[in-house]
Amino acid sequence: MMAPVQQRKSRRGEILQCFTEMVAERGYDEVSIRDVAEALGISKGTILHHFRSKEALLEQVHNEYMRRRLAEANEFLAEFEDPVDQLQLIVYQLMLSQQDDRAATVAFSREIVRSAEEEVMAEVRAMRDQYSAKVIEIISRGVESGAFKAVDPRLTALQVFGMCNWSWTWFKPEGRWQASKIADEFCRTLIGGLSGDGAPPQLKGEELAQAVEAAMAAQRAPR
Repeated sequence: MMAPVQQRKSRRGEILQCFTEMVAERGYDEVSIRDVAEALGISKGTILHHFRSKEALLEQVHNEYMRRRLAEANEFLAEFEDPVDQLQLIVYQLMLSQQDDRAATVAFSREIVRSAEEEVMAEVRAMRDQYSAKVIEIISRGVESGAFKAVDPRLTALQVFGMCNWSWTWFKPEGRWQASKIADEFCRTLIGGLSGDGAPPQLKGEELAQAVEAAMAAQRAPR
């Protein structure tokens, strides 16, 4: 009787994680396929078997990153209908990802310009547009309902992204401010500034943060 054939474990996940961490630390231009191969003790051919090029590796980092963020947003936005709550949820998600999905968030953020025009990033651009549209729609509903002042939804969405996405340049997960506390402060100033009646905002910080954390945990769970 023949012994059962043992299937070799795919190194794809390890390769992608190693590359992600290196890009987060050094930047895309300072990372080579050889660097990843040497770090993992495998051949360049093994990496190219899974990913045809370094550009394909970066595309996969961005692609999986946006898929996670969209899946999380779809989950937690379905729990809350108020645009005031929903905009805060977005802020919590963007900041908590700086802590709980750190390497991918930094790799995505520091190389985001590459996804603006390169053909290989077409699917990533489509997902970024989809995410941006969600945020613009939330702000638009807030303006229409009177919960927010008569702001330009697109410009305000860019303000939110600039405020949160570029925090990778100064935020330290081991530093004095936790991501959730930064999100609390951002939400107080953001919602307070947008408030249509000028009254101090009544925020659900802990409840909203927990909803985002649950959605993020669900995306990290083995599938």
